[in-house]
Amino acid sequence: MITVGLLIGQWQLALYGLLGTITSTLTAYIIGLDYGSIRAGLYGYNGCLTAIILAYFSCAFYSPLIIGPILLMSAYSTIFLVAIAKLVAVRLGLSPFTFSSQMCSLLWLLGAMKFRYFSIDETLLTSGLLRTFIEKPSLSNITITQYSLIDIFAGFPASVSQVYFINSPLTGIIILLGILICSPILSFFALFGAIIGQLSAAYLFGLPAETIRMGLGGYNSVLTCQALGGMFFVLSGYQIWFFTLFGSIMSVIAQIAISVFFSPIGIPPLLLPSTLISWIFCLMAESSKNMIAVKLSAVSIPEDHLRRFHLTSLVKAHFEFLNNLSTILQKSRHDEDISIEDLTIIEAEFVPILLCSYAYQNDIKNLKALLHEGADVNSTDYDLRSPLHLAACGGKSELCVMLVRNFRANVNLVDELGGTPLYDAFCHGNFHLIPFLYAWGARMPGSKTTELAFCLCAFSFEGNLEAVQYLVACGVNPNLADYNGRTALHLAVCGNHFSIVKYLVEEGKASLSIADYYNQTPIQYALHLTDNRIADYFHHCRDQTSKQKPRKINIFMEDTFIDDDDDHDHDHDDDDGNQEQENNDEESSENISMTVEESLLPALFCMAAAEGDIKQMANLLEQFPEFRADSVDYDFRSAAHVAAAEGQLSSIEFLCEYSYRKNQDLSWIKREDRWGFSPIEEAYHYGHYEVANYLIERIKNNQNLILSNPKQNFKIKPIVISMRQWKKVLHFGALASNNEAELIDGLISTGVFLSSELYADYDGRTPMHLAAANGHLDVIKVLQRYGYDGKTQRDRWGNSALDEARRKKFTEIIDILLEDIV
Repeated sequence: MITVGLLIGQWQLALYGLLGTITSTLTAYIIGLDYGSIRAGLYGYNGCLTAIILAYFSCAFYSPLIIGPILLMSAYSTIFLVAIAKLVAVRLGLSPFTFSSQMCSLLWLLGAMKFRYFSIDETLLTSGLLRTFIEKPSLSNITITQYSLIDIFAGFPASVSQVYFINSPLTGIIILLGILICSPILSFFALFGAIIGQLSAAYLFGLPAETIRMGLGGYNSVLTCQALGGMFFVLSGYQIWFFTLFGSIMSVIAQIAISVFFSPIGIPPLLLPSTLISWIFCLMAESSKNMIAVKLSAVSIPEDHLRRFHLTSLVKAHFEFLNNLSTILQKSRHDEDISIEDLTIIEAEFVPILLCSYAYQNDIKNLKALLHEGADVNSTDYDLRSPLHLAACGGKSELCVMLVRNFRANVNLVDELGGTPLYDAFCHGNFHLIPFLYAWGARMPGSKTTELAFCLCAFSFEGNLEAVQYLVACGVNPNLADYNGRTALHLAVCGNHFSIVKYLVEEGKASLSIADYYNQTPIQYALHLTDNRIADYFHHCRDQTSKQKPRKINIFMEDTFIDDDDDHDHDHDDDDGNQEQENNDEESSENISMTVEESLLPALFCMAAAEGDIKQMANLLEQFPEFRADSVDYDFRSAAHVAAAEGQLSSIEFLCEYSYRKNQDLSWIKREDRWGFSPIEEAYHYGHYEVANYLIERIKNNQNLILSNPKQNFKIKPIVISMRQWKKVLHFGALASNNEAELIDGLISTGVFLSSELYADYDGRTPMHLAAANGHLDVIKVLQRYGYDGKTQRDRWGNSALDEARRKKFTEIIDILLEDIV
């Protein structure tokens, strides 16, 4: 929109400005500067101003000769910007502003006085608009310059357009509207600076009416006012208004002073006054408690700075149990106010923890307060978990509705473990949330396709119709096969579950002709059943497509969700009296008794452990003596889980040493989180074998300090228990199939996998079967060492691991299994 305004005001200058922008941006790209900064336009605005200034003051305004100098100096403005930034930005923490374009323009204007083919329009340089009064009149003879309303009111928007050296009130109004779209605050301060600058120039210097009408008294104040009024300072407190007003007036004085200083050589002040005044105020900001400066790397629009400031006040209130928040932030200062440099840290790290904690506790009031103050509903913690993830895990209907409908939470955010809110709702047995989430676009994560297909087969075999219905309705293809080529329909037939067979065929469109590993179709398995219902059913619908359409998810189980909403009590203190709500909210009892401190401290501790920040971990433990290092967060993950996932061995070592000093047991090494993972599994899963081996050694050397069954802090629904068991079966089978012998050895030796359990799937196939079928000798040896044999356990078809090896002619495996039998 600003470009449109420039084209309307003087299209030639606008085109020159576009040329300068393109040239300076391409220069940055060729040099190889930061791509993100290039995309943000940080290397284009100086080139734009340089091109406009050169064209405006050149006699060759309408001649193509000026294009060469514009290309040259616009390119140089990028180089000069990078150089000057090393001084003012890196060392002083100041923005270069438009200093690069001013220096490049002045360099050309001074040189042009000696150029043969490029001359300067001296009528512009020597105009008397800003000339000094050599002869001062006596006070009794002073005559006040008369200004018409047109001079005054046309001069205000003209001052805005003069930033681009265009004398057009209409262009100024369009520029203000363009800024308004991006930032209403910046648009206001642009107009405020124009007004203050124009009035100051008229009052202090009595500039001619023509000068005021052209806006030449306020264009530097426009830029200064924008810089001080919210761009580089937080717009908080009355003091900032005083500083902004004072800075605007000083810009006018500096403009006149520099104009006088440059008058002997006929050079205009350009935009140097605004740059100098802004630098002075930015430099003195650190010495003032009433001015909150924005760190250069955190500069955004004033609305963002103001939102973060208000959000910080809320965060400080919510963290009031901390003696000193700056300790957590690791800052040396200990005053009550948090500087603007810390607001980004607070928003990125503390706010997500607060949001997730309140979502876990179903504390809608505090959650709303944070979101209304501008907290991002999609902000995620150290495990990429959002408030909607926690609400879905807890089965909290009202909270999910609020987050999605009122605050437009992203229903498909993927966390560190690959889960989405819909996936979490299903895995925690909160089926009543699935219709609502799916209707708002939530989907199962693509990375979980294999796992979900396996669970569909398992639930079909178990006869869990409700789980099968929701998986199919959520988009899990019932024709997806497991590692044996078997589909959910195969397993439903083998389990003799007629209702599931009928559902899969009629509503899931399951195929009757898919053959498994043994070349058997569901129809063939049905013929072996003593009950003929399924075989007869297949006979009637064989090779026919059901005319019944699949049930829509927003209709399916709709009554269940509506009933849950109607029964949901806004006050979770009454949850104990509502049995249905207890069933839908797995952590209700823990949520009621847990304080903010108890919920937040473990999350803060986990955050420090994830970063390997031993000092911060020690500070928290020292500041809160009652806090235990093995405490868990809202996902029942301890610092050990997070540190192991991030490969932070130093954090793990600190936790072990701290447990030794406090004579605490090491059962946290084997404690499972919400998804049934222990720290050792996390270390193995992310390939941090050094961390895993360290934990294994601690277990071996300290058996007396490790409880055999670590206490879990949450209730688990039967379906969740079933799903965890099947996931472990799938996980163990996948490791055996992929020849992960070392990993299997570590998981069994530490008790993650129990040697007393077979981990057989719904077809009776164990990891030993899968290892033998794939020829993985190392896995066979590991399993044998822990007591597994290859003959006694037979699958559905009567085959043992030895039979699998014989079928594939893996002679070494056959020999080892035979030796084991002997």
